[in-house]
Amino acid sequence: MIKLLPPGLHVILGDSAGGIFTRVFFARDRLLIDQDVLSCGPTPQCSDLAAWSKLRFDYWSSFVPGGASEHVHSRFNLVDNAQRLADAERVHIWAATGVSEQLFIALVVSLVKLVGGDPTRISLVECEMMNGRRIIGLGELNEAQMRAAPEPKPMREDVAQQYLSAWTALTAPDPTPLANFAREHPGASRWLKLAMQLMTRRYPDKRNGLSYWDHALLSRVEARGPEVSRIIGYTMADTFQQGDLVGDWYLFGRLLRLGSAKNPQPLITLSGEQTNIRSTEAVLTPFGAELLKGATSNYPANPIEDWAAGVRLSSEEGALWFNDGGKLLKG
Repeated sequence: MIKLLPPGLHVILGDSAGGIFTRVFFARDRLLIDQDVLSCGPTPQCSDLAAWSKLRFDYWSSFVPGGASEHVHSRFNLVDNAQRLADAERVHIWAATGVSEQLFIALVVSLVKLVGGDPTRISLVECEMMNGRRIIGLGELNEAQMRAAPEPKPMREDVAQQYLSAWTALTAPDPTPLANFAREHPGASRWLKLAMQLMTRRYPDKRNGLSYWDHALLSRVEARGPEVSRIIGYTMADTFQQGDLVGDWYLFGRLLRLGSAKNPQPLITLSGEQTNIRSTEAVLTPFGAELLKGATSNYPANPIEDWAAGVRLSSEEGALWFNDGGKLLKG
């Protein structure tokens, strides 16, 4: 059975969710897909959409050798077609509760504003719970579940402003607005507040010098390795319910950094192809084992060159922030 869609343009996060949407609604001409995962990598302030696309593409294709070939660019890509948001009768945002889904909503609202669209034309199809289970990403749904999604609800002005504020915080060169978002926007969606809180984990921990995901991977190397596919798979499975879905490619890139020869003291030793998750193995170095015991820290033993949302972290330039029990402190 074909479910009729409300008039207007529909936007969704991810190729998987986009494919399900297309099979259910047969309306590819009214669908735009965001193929990015904004919870990963640099999101600095940028109003030039071509420059933004290049920045994000360069990021995803840089940290794994040969990574550019992994991406299949869609002609229905959201950023490439952002001008369509200005002319749409309605803009229906389909989203779930996870971190990347909430940041996706913020992106769409900001794009509507950037291209001169009318924010009062935005509606939200919010998939929070189904059969008593939290929906973290729309890619989890099957066709019947997507067909049963809630009807679009017009986005109130105050809600749109909360997502715009979240986008401003996410792209700020100072992490203070990100860290303070939940406190300063108590009326915002609980999922948005949670997403902003979880984004502070991109900053290295004050005690061990590693970001959350780096430590999560490292802590599973001995128990789940040496196969990198198992280390990554168990990391994803063990952390799924947190709602911070970063994907295997991001985790592969982070794992490669832990074993990089650029580190004076690598935390793991890598072997195999190192261009393919299933053909790479990792074992702890003595330094990595000492770090997991709490006896040492990744920094300053190793330099920090990274991005946490809109903030570039660089130990060489003295531009560092650390997560100290949820509070962000300048290093």
